[in-house]
Amino acid sequence: PSRRATAALAPSWDDLKSLAEKNKGMLSWDRVNGPTNAQATLRLFGKMKGEADPEKKVGVVLYRDKHSWCPYCQKVWLWLEEKQIPYRVEKVTMFCYGEKERWYKQKVPSGMLPALQLDGGGSRVITESDVILESLEKRFGPLRFGMREPKVVACRRLERLLFRAWCAWLCSPAAVRPGVD
Repeated sequence: PSRRATAALAPSWDDLKSLAEKNKGMLSWDRVNGPTNAQATLRLFGKMKGEADPEKKVGVVLYRDKHSWCPYCQKVWLWLEEKQIPYRVEKVTMFCYGEKERWYKQKVPSGMLPALQLDGGGSRVITESDVILESLEKRFGPLRFGMREPKVVACRRLERLLFRAWCAWLCSPAAVRPGVD
């Protein structure tokens, strides 16, 4: 269809406003205890209800990309969600989007993402997503299969190849990306 025909199918501003009003409640879900979402900065999974200042009692701090695009951050994020381990999130700029925050470079001089601290941020910073997952597994137990099981190791090798290629594409100038105008 032409642009004009496509535009004619698009809802009007009044339609969009009405739709937003009808769905207002859907936009205000519980980001701390409800379904996973990229905007959350604290996840408790209902485990600290009634406790005073639960954020200070959370033992895991995940440092991840601001836009939730980094596949290495995503796999740590999904592991924490699957195990429902309470954690805090500190969001950091990816290199391909600009300079890292000064506070983060002081904490992680390489600027590498993701990073994780156990014991509420008072411990050493762990980087490299696989090392992070192994540390979490050691502390909280594995998911269905452990990180060192042969079938998992084979999948991790493939995952590394795919993630590395995707990140190289994302962070390279558009002029060197195949298929980009």
